[in-house]
Amino acid sequence: MESRNDMHVPMIDVGMTRSGVVSRRGMLKQLAAGAAAAGAATLGWRDLMMARADELRARGKSMILLWMDGGPSQYESFNPKIGSKYQGPAKAISTKLPGIEFAEYWPRTAQSLDKIALIRSMTSNESVHDRAIALVRTGYPPSVSIRYPTFGSVVARDRFDPHLDLPSFVRIGKPRIATRDVDAGVLGAKYASFNINHPGSLPSNVRPTVDEKTLRRRLNLASTFDGEFQSAATKDLVQEKRDLYARTEQFVLSPRLGVFDLEDEPQQIRDEYGQTEFGQGCLLARRLVEQGVSFIEVISTGGRNDAGWDTHNNGFRDNPPLCRETDQAYPALLHDLERRGLLEDTLVVWMGEFGRTPKIKPDGGRDHYAKGWLTAFSGAGVRGGQVIGATDKDGLDVRDRPVEVQDLFVTFCHVLGLDTHDEYIAANERPIKLVEGGTLIRELFS
Repeated sequence: MESRNDMHVPMIDVGMTRSGVVSRRGMLKQLAAGAAAAGAATLGWRDLMMARADELRARGKSMILLWMDGGPSQYESFNPKIGSKYQGPAKAISTKLPGIEFAEYWPRTAQSLDKIALIRSMTSNESVHDRAIALVRTGYPPSVSIRYPTFGSVVARDRFDPHLDLPSFVRIGKPRIATRDVDAGVLGAKYASFNINHPGSLPSNVRPTVDEKTLRRRLNLASTFDGEFQSAATKDLVQEKRDLYARTEQFVLSPRLGVFDLEDEPQQIRDEYGQTEFGQGCLLARRLVEQGVSFIEVISTGGRNDAGWDTHNNGFRDNPPLCRETDQAYPALLHDLERRGLLEDTLVVWMGEFGRTPKIKPDGGRDHYAKGWLTAFSGAGVRGGQVIGATDKDGLDVRDRPVEVQDLFVTFCHVLGLDTHDEYIAANERPIKLVEGGTLIRELFS
């Protein structure tokens, strides 16, 4: 798989919304209100100055995907089955919602359930990592003939605006196994993600090694050479390269590159999220939402080993630290977005590719299980403080309100204002809908 950290390959397509503008006075008033709510230390003059001097495009709905890479166990997270022989050692704790319990490793998230709509009845037919990842990241079953794009690339395509200088799709963190990853597929490099492997550190090839004047001169020379060598057969390819270089130039010279630097965040805020890769990734996601980035993915793999949430072995040992790391960052993100007035326009989704088996292995591990797994929604009009669907007393089967993967994608499109019947064209000129099938999860909004 090609590296997507090469600045001349993906991914600096940018985009906000097409829904109008907000006045400078209104934006400053909004920021000031957020500062008052969060405390004087949380928002400084630099934040205010980042609101443009005249007018700033109003952001449409953004989406943050918190990706639990490997498949988190429902028994050790948000659907414990106390009293079942399949539960394991994790005890249950109360949540903000009476009668609903979480595993004991999630005390902060449990007290933030009023901001979360939890789905306990996800079901699919894919229980192998690469196939399940392809399904839940694209909305389509894996195919040997079509490389379906990940949903972030679909959003980037919809929000394309050549005049904006930040990516519309940013991924924070690295997937556990690159060969299982899903990229822009048939949509191509123009709509691929911009990748930050370590939050707070830009890839080394982003910042120019020469001054701006020299960089522009070199890019103009390259464009001249391209023009001299183009022919009727290569005209489109040359123009695509020119467009890519132009977007690259716009990005690397952007005055807003500082959004990727976390050093100017108050230490108190950084500590709230947790001093982990995932915690600081969630903090960076909030900063990117503030700048109008449309789709941000934060990958959780844990810091103990390369298994992440794929706890086949020693799950009773590895789940507690995985959960605690996420339990700090996840509710911190929700609360921070809320106090800054951003949660109502930001859809936050917690999910993995499937769950874990009821059956427990001798060492405390669990295998893959595609029935009765979990997703969680917050913000963007979602009514928190509810649980949708249920599994039976042992967690073996969905007992109430099964939700399928295509239903998720219809709901994503609904929130972000995408038309599910919109189409993109594969290389073989085949039109492909954004989503094929599925229904809106209406309970989320009622």
